[in-house]
Amino acid sequence: MKVYISTDLEGISGVLTFQQTGRDEKGQEYEKARHLLTQDVNAAVDGAISGGAEEVVVIDGHGGGFNFIIEELDPRASYIMGPGRVNICPGLDESFDAVLLVGFHAMAGTKGGILDHTQSSTTWLNYYVNGIKMGEIGQQSLIAGHFNIPVIFVSGDKATCEEAKQLLGNIETVAVKEGFTRNCAKILSPKKTKELIKEGVARAIKRIKDFKPYIIKPPLEIKIELQNTDVADRYERMEWKRIDGRTVLKVVDSALKIL
Repeated sequence: MKVYISTDLEGISGVLTFQQTGRDEKGQEYEKARHLLTQDVNAAVDGAISGGAEEVVVIDGHGGGFNFIIEELDPRASYIMGPGRVNICPGLDESFDAVLLVGFHAMAGTKGGILDHTQSSTTWLNYYVNGIKMGEIGQQSLIAGHFNIPVIFVSGDKATCEEAKQLLGNIETVAVKEGFTRNCAKILSPKKTKELIKEGVARAIKRIKDFKPYIIKPPLEIKIELQNTDVADRYERMEWKRIDGRTVLKVVDSALKIL
């Protein structure tokens, strides 16, 4: 069995502020977050292998793709890192059996969602595919579905896990924190979340036949409600159709083109 793990940083154990995700001028909180990310990733790799996966590939999906502490990574997996990605899931193809999402966050506008946003925390408000409002979990699931691969596991905060189940059904999830506001949450010890992630991933691998790919057949109408008219002006210059002051739209023929 071959497994693809896509990662983000906002939904990692103990991460609550954007300073931790790379906006800390001195870098101290970000460096701590990198270690927390690497621990969650290693727990997922451990769970995948103990569940029966024979090959595990992990993408460093946050920002420029240089977030993992390389020397601390589990040697049983291989890793995709660095900027200049051609899409959000480089290397993903029909040879994989499952996709796992580790450290994800809720879509923009989610009450109690820690660091909730969709792609951009400063320019995007809402994102729709064929009228279905979704966030980055939905985007990743659509791309996996293009290759007929199911998303079988998601970790993040409680709101993220609820979003994943609402979209994908009874997949395996692990809530590493529960948000009260956008930056305040009840968290679990990273030692505890490592155990939960490992166990959750192993269960997902063993249940793989229970899951189906998330597929919306093309054409796909992509609509984005943006923060303001200035952002919409820029999208219009990139040949998006302007619907109103801050809403743009385009139609694509493949899930690989939704971003």
